[in-house]
Amino acid sequence: MSKTASLTSGLVAKKGQAMPALTPPPSNVTVRVDSKASTPAADYYKALTVKLDRERYETLKNAGVKLDKKSQEIFVEALDLWLKQAAMQPA
Repeated sequence: MSKTASLTSGLVAKKGQAMPALTPPPSNVTVRVDSKASTPAADYYKALTVKLDRERYETLKNAGVKLDKKSQEIFVEALDLWLKQAAMQPA
């Protein structure tokens, strides 16, 4: 059985004095930058709560499983289509 590490006063920082460990990333790690993340829209988001009845909620979740998409992605696509259609209609 392995011995557990002891927490001595040298290992525990006082509140407000904790700092992140400064260890360089391993040299075999590849960093990939997502091109979508660099767009201004990806830098900002606002949370929104949507209330659904049980039938719509279950239909959304089932569609997400079938399409391998998150509910968020489905909502954003649907909203984009709706906004595009609403913009084409005369006021």
